[in-house]
Amino acid sequence: MANLQDDVDFDEAVLLALAHSAAGPGPGAHVRARLMASLTEPLPAGFAVRYADDEQWQGHPVPGIKMKVLSEAASYVTLLLDVAPGTHFPPHVHGGAEECYVLRGSLHTCGRHLRAGDFVHADSDTHHGELHTDEGCQVLLIVPPAELAEWQSLTRSSRDPSGSRTS
Repeated sequence: MANLQDDVDFDEAVLLALAHSAAGPGPGAHVRARLMASLTEPLPAGFAVRYADDEQWQGHPVPGIKMKVLSEAASYVTLLLDVAPGTHFPPHVHGGAEECYVLRGSLHTCGRHLRAGDFVHADSDTHHGELHTDEGCQVLLIVPPAELAEWQSLTRSSRDPSGSRTS
């Protein structure tokens, strides 16, 4: 009959072997940063934070564009748009003022070639010709809430009942 010490030694050996076999690359630095941020004091009332690695992208009615809602207020919505290379945004009329800041890549609009750091403003009720990007771009876009609601509605209506894109 084995004594208690043999059982303990065996259990410790199994535990150590299991620990070594489960070892692998640890989580990235962003995981630690997010965890530490979640353990700190809550944000003051009226503040919101969106992290770059949040995967809250939504579809857009224009193929090649995905959007992330950063904030919504009564009179404006702030969006991050990620636009694939070769995407064309059709001509449209602005239902409210629109502001666009190019974060990376480049965008052709109003006969201009906008690059990272460039900005364009359009007043309400202005006609905007086609926009396009050859290399792709990421833009910060501020639009009226109704424009976001329309895009979301069009995106939902272009999906079949199973939730996949029909076009």
